[in-house]
Amino acid sequence: MTESSAKIPGIDQLIKDLEHPNPYVQTEAFLALARHWPDQSLPKLFELLDQENVTLRRASVRAIGVFGEPSLIPLALKFQQSVDPTVRASCIKAFVQVASNYQGIKFPEEAINALKQALTDESPVVALAAVMALGQVGRQALSLLKDVCKGDNPALAVAGVNAIVEIKDPNVKGYLQDLLQNSQIDSYVKETIESALSRADLLQA
Repeated sequence: MTESSAKIPGIDQLIKDLEHPNPYVQTEAFLALARHWPDQSLPKLFELLDQENVTLRRASVRAIGVFGEPSLIPLALKFQQSVDPTVRASCIKAFVQVASNYQGIKFPEEAINALKQALTDESPVVALAAVMALGQVGRQALSLLKDVCKGDNPALAVAGVNAIVEIKDPNVKGYLQDLLQNSQIDSYVKETIESALSRADLLQA
């Protein structure tokens, strides 16, 4: 064993460290997994999304987020194959982490379809997480977010407005202004749009 390889922490120990109560230790563990054991650790992290241990499951979500593009299609498959709403929510939250860590990353069609499916999930946690994920995806998700904003679910529509206004696209402001003129839009959603437009004007100023 070379001196350099001797310093590489073992995958089993790093997985165990994901349960550590100190978030710093967790972060160091999953960064080491991505650095030293990318091919071996990603499948293990997907298995951990089924864990009842909340600390381990949340750490796994954060860990998957650092792997970027290689995690996206497996996440979509995991989401579609699971009947457990907690696991489905964890998959969508992992999408959020990936999009946040890799700004501008292009989501493959399988991942976008999974997020679209999640918007109509029977679990409100899953659906709201999907809106957050789409907001992080950005311009690629604009059409889906526009549908959310004018949908018949006020809670999702409010989340959609707050997500879409953060996307740097010249068409967003005009779309929200047009949406205000729709008499069928929920009153609370309209208030959210007005507030979002005001924030956008202040940011531009």
